[in-house]
Formats: sequence, structure tokens, C-alpha cells
Amino acid sequence: MAREVSRELSGRLISKDQLERLVEAVEREFPSSSDRKFSIAAADGEVYKDPRLDVVRQEAGRPPVVRNLTISDKAGHKSFFFEAKPDRIKITTKGGGQHFPVGFSHEVMGILKGRTSRLHRALPPPTRRILDWCLPVEGVLAVTAILLTSLLVGWVAAVSATCASVIALLVTCVTRRHFTTYILLTEDAREPWRRAEKLTLLGMAVPIVVALIVNVPNWVKDDAMTGTPRPGATSGGLKPEATASRRATAASRDIPRTSLSEITVKPAAGRAGGSFVLSGKGFEPGSDVWVRLEAGQGVKLPQDKIEHHLVRVNDRGEIEAEKIALGRDLCCSGGTIKVVAVPDGSTAETVAAYKLR
Repeated sequence: MAREVSRELSGRLISKDQLERLVEAVEREFPSSSDRKFSIAAADGEVYKDPRLDVVRQEAGRPPVVRNLTISDKAGHKSFFFEAKPDRIKITTKGGGQHFPVGFSHEVMGILKGRTSRLHRALPPPTRRILDWCLPVEGVLAVTAILLTSLLVGWVAAVSATCASVIALLVTCVTRRHFTTYILLTEDAREPWRRAEKLTLLGMAVPIVVALIVNVPNWVKDDAMTGTPRPGATSGGLKPEATASRRATAASRDIPRTSLSEITVKPAAGRAGGSFVLSGKGFEPGSDVWVRLEAGQGVKLPQDKIEHHLVRVNDRGEIEAEKIALGRDLCCSGGTIKVVAVPDGSTAETVAAYKLR
């Protein structure tokens, strides 16, 4: 029984030099054969066959690149069949004693593997078919990931998902192209971009477009609301405790700050028409403070006679020695004048007393 050896390779680029070496090996093993056949499947789907390769090329319109090629030959009990398809290459040798099938198959595979990468050696022959299924699955997963991250996490995660998806699709597309059979029939031929490959590259724009449609409104909204945290969110990446502290600080401006600021008057007592020196500390640096002189216990002072003085706080939060005069029409001896300090734009009060003699 004649021995048969079959080998299968993944799709790959076959140069004109490799093809010529393959044809020379077939002609050497099958000299003066009348059963030799070459066939090329043209882009229009028509299959052209002839015993001579150059005639087949001429009938097919001399294409620079083909993706389907078969070579068959037979002499006595020996036979050889070579079939190159877009996703794989199959080699079958038969008969001719015990050593011919193995030896000739090894020689042909050596010719075809001469310019292949380690990736081709590592991955199995059906790699391109596997990648054909991976591309649409990756596309669906990319769109799903972008939509979910946009709605549940935020636009930053959506942009990260978009970048990761495009990189994964690009790697898959380039690898798929690397494992597609292209047979170059001229020296200057290059692998063409097929319609499916162009559509795949165009399909990579889908995740980007989806990300833009979903997230651009969020980007615009975030830019418009800079400094205004969304409900349930913290501003500027601060922890909730820090945000609460800021809110408490802002609220403290609208309540009495007797525990934070204080004022003193010297001397603490004097006659109407005299003056005293006001000093203070614990105020907001660089702010303005209004000082009112109001009627205290034992003093009669009409509302329109209340005096107002504006003083400036230094950069240490202190009111330096500020001389303030008292009106002569204050009454009565033994009464008290309330000295009230209120920061400008606030209702927080700090109070001291000045006694009339």
C-alpha cells in the first residue's frame, strides 16, 4: 500500500522566489510529467487551469497577487498535491517508496517556512479561522464595555475602555492579515488590502464614535460644572471628610466666632468724647471688619447715633492698634458701651465692653 503523508500550514505570504523554488522542486521530482496541473482562482471567482504556470497567469489576466493556488503532479506511483487557500496551506505526497513522501513534504515545507516568523511556528494552522470569529466578538465586547463604563463608572473609564478595545482590535486585525495567504507572482508585488480588512479597520472607528456620542455631553457638563461637585460626589478628588470640613468652615463664617476671634479695648473705661485703642486677633487675614459702638447697660443711644468704623485686618489675622473716638452725647456715667466687631460680608460678631465714667 502506497504511503501518504499530509501536512498543513497556516496562511502566510509566499514570495515569487519561494514559488519558483517550489515549481523547480516539483519539476525535478516529476520530470517530463504529463499530469502536471496549475490552477489559479482569480478575483472574479473564475478558476484557470493549465500544465504551465505562465499560461495560467496569462489567462487569469496576469494578477500580481493571488490567494488561491493549486499544484498537482503525478508520475507512476508518485503523486503530489499542493493547495493554498486564504486561511491555510495543505501539502499531500503519496507513493514512490517509503522515503519519498516524507522527504519531499519536508523539502516543500522548508521552502514555505523559509521566511516565516516564530509566530507562525508557534500558533496552529487554523489561526486565521479563529481570528475571523474573534473580530466580531471583540467588536461587540468593545461597544458593550464602552457603554457600561460610560453609564456606570464615568467618562475616564470609558476612554480607557475605548483605547484598550481599539488596541485589541488592531492587534487582532494585523495578526489575521499576517496569517492570510498571499502568493506574489511579480517581484514588486505587495499584499493588497482586501475589502473585509478595510471594513474591519473602519469598524474600529465604531468604539471611538460610540465613546464620543456617549461621553462628550459628560465632558462638556463636567467642564461647565468645574468646582461644583455632583450630588454624591466629592470635589477635586477629596475624601468626603475633607469636603465636609470645607462646608463646616464656610458655615462657620455665618455664626458668631467668639471662640476664634477676640477684641480688646484700652483703656477699658473713659469719659464721653474721649477715645480708646481697639486691637484684636483670630480674624481672616486681609479682611475688613466693621466696628459698631452700640448702647449697653445703662446707656441711652438713639439708633441714628450708632457709630460705624471700618478697620483692616493684617496678614496675621490681627487688628493692630486702632484708635476710635467716642461721641460727646453719650449718656450716662456708669453705663456700658458695646464695641461690636463684624467681618465684612458676615454676621459673626465679636463683642467687648467700654465703661463710661
